[in-house]
Amino acid sequence: MYFSTILLFVLMRFVSGQASAQTQQLRLEDLAKKAEVVVLGKVTDVRSEWNSDRTRIITKVSLDVDKYLKGETPGRTIVITHPGGEVGGVGELYSHTPSFAKGEEVFLFVKKDSKNNLSIAGGNEGKFKVTKNELTGEKMVPGGMTLKMFTSRVMNILGQQEMK
Repeated sequence: MYFSTILLFVLMRFVSGQASAQTQQLRLEDLAKKAEVVVLGKVTDVRSEWNSDRTRIITKVSLDVDKYLKGETPGRTIVITHPGGEVGGVGELYSHTPSFAKGEEVFLFVKKDSKNNLSIAGGNEGKFKVTKNELTGEKMVPGGMTLKMFTSRVMNILGQQEMK
């Protein structure tokens, strides 16, 4: 009984791990397809403001690009625009919109919106915050993958999409 319980647990973890990896792979393929630009960089500024007719708040995120993996824009700085933010004590919050903090390192899937502004492809799923593993010093992305492995996986997906 004890052995079969352990075996069942191991099998469940293996199957769920494979399903999770396949889901992430599908999500990355979809994001890579939607994105016009894929970048790795550091947030240098986050600024919320009213739109031109003062009916909505938008946030502009400046990013100093370290590496372009797909597409390119003029210069090493790009500005991402997304709905929501806070201005003078008035706030707007939208679901599925990523938040950014000055100084954070991010891996982004970016597309142009209807007004030709750069925005995050796939909403909050198009942003991957890069952190540092305290034990190894390696850069990591959510899900426990190293940034190097993640970048390699994305480059592989982008290469496959170019061949189609």
